[in-house]
Amino acid sequence: MSGIFKIVTPDSDTQGKKNISVGIDLRIGYKKIPCLITKACESYEVLSDEVMAIRHDLERIVKEAKGFFEKEALGEVPEVTPEMPVEEIWSVFSQIESEDQITQLFNGLDETKRKEVAEYILTHCNVFSGTGAFFSRSYNSSSGFIE
Repeated sequence: MSGIFKIVTPDSDTQGKKNISVGIDLRIGYKKIPCLITKACESYEVLSDEVMAIRHDLERIVKEAKGFFEKEALGEVPEVTPEMPVEEIWSVFSQIESEDQITQLFNGLDETKRKEVAEYILTHCNVFSGTGAFFSRSYNSSSGFIE
């Protein structure tokens, strides 16, 4: 998909200064209506800053979408429940490649089970590589969550 954004040259301001904005064309019926998505920019630098802000916002959306799709993939991973023994929970965590998924599953457990799982991982598992390393690096013993 290309050509969504375009340079829009709004009317000059009251002092006669030229400015441009970034916009998109909205189509309503057969009409194209320019819709500005940045403020009016009087210099290349200001326009560049506005475009960077758009880029950062789009990157935020991509990260949110990644989380959305990882949640869908989460259904393929065995469910973690408080009734499961800590060894079984660790086995599930060890099979997951996404640190975000591990964080979400672990932080979703109740406090007692989180502490039991954390104690098991920190005392019985290799915390120098793989999932154990991620856990030992990210676990906050004060809050009881992976951060």
